[in-house]
Amino acid sequence: MSSIFKDLTLLEVKETLGQIRPYVIQTPIIRSYYLEKLIGKEIYLKLEYLQPTRSFKVRGACSKALSLDKKDLSNGLVTASGGNHGLGVCYAGNELEVPVIVFLPVNTAKEKVTKIKLWGGKAILHGEAWDEANLKAQEYAHEKGLTYVHPFDDLAVVKGQGTIALELLEQNPYLDAIIASVGGGGLISGLGVVARQMKPEIKIWGVETVGCDAVTQSFRKGYPVRLPAITSIADTLGAKQTTESTLARIKAVVNDMQTVTDEEALEALQLMLENEKILVEPATSCSIAALVQDKFDLSGIKKICIILCGSNVSLRQLREWKVL
Repeated sequence: MSSIFKDLTLLEVKETLGQIRPYVIQTPIIRSYYLEKLIGKEIYLKLEYLQPTRSFKVRGACSKALSLDKKDLSNGLVTASGGNHGLGVCYAGNELEVPVIVFLPVNTAKEKVTKIKLWGGKAILHGEAWDEANLKAQEYAHEKGLTYVHPFDDLAVVKGQGTIALELLEQNPYLDAIIASVGGGGLISGLGVVARQMKPEIKIWGVETVGCDAVTQSFRKGYPVRLPAITSIADTLGAKQTTESTLARIKAVVNDMQTVTDEEALEALQLMLENEKILVEPATSCSIAALVQDKFDLSGIKKICIILCGSNVSLRQLREWKVL
């Protein structure tokens, strides 16, 4: 575990937070009294969906962009995304006045493509899932001599995501557990490594949806598992496979990984909208669903924080899912 910590020291993450602070906000945490009545524990929500692109991803994107020298940055950035990471990189590019190209799966919601263009990015649709779009993005970046930004297997990106834990445990140092949604693993590995350095006894729990659960399967088997396809509606969690380095961080700091169904994620989405007046995407509500469905061992646990990581969902999607 010490080697994992050497890659992401608290000092480095504090420096990263100072660098990205002009571009990201310190998101508030609030009590969820409704969830507390259901679960019988103190429940806190960290509102990362309040970031400029309505997702935590701006942290890692800005961290990566600011780590580059002027030449690599000015030539432009290339990435692949299920939507939220691409928006984060576009935001960083917009703030730093550099061009951004985002490769997305062909089934990406049109609303996300539109948002990427609004943030000044160029959207290119390729492949059935993030993994195919990612390969094309890497090839394109190599051919054109541009800087490629990986959404989760990049230390600069992971440091940016780790700043969430730094903020959170300064806001509330008494937490016993943190729950985060998992896609490729950049968020949970970053916040997990930072949180466990600040408070070694804290529990770190991850959640995925069935059909988009490559990290959960990998966590349980001990090696990267590749899914044949992404079948979940939680498309922003849509990596068929994580990387060995990301899995190593997760195995070192994460206590448990669980999955919920799409239906359970949508029920939790509706629960939050009706009772907390907060709209989040399924890739976020899955974490709430896991808690409501009693997926984790809460013995000895008093205070829990859920990272509300994104809210990029359209009214059209809500109607299709029959949430509205």
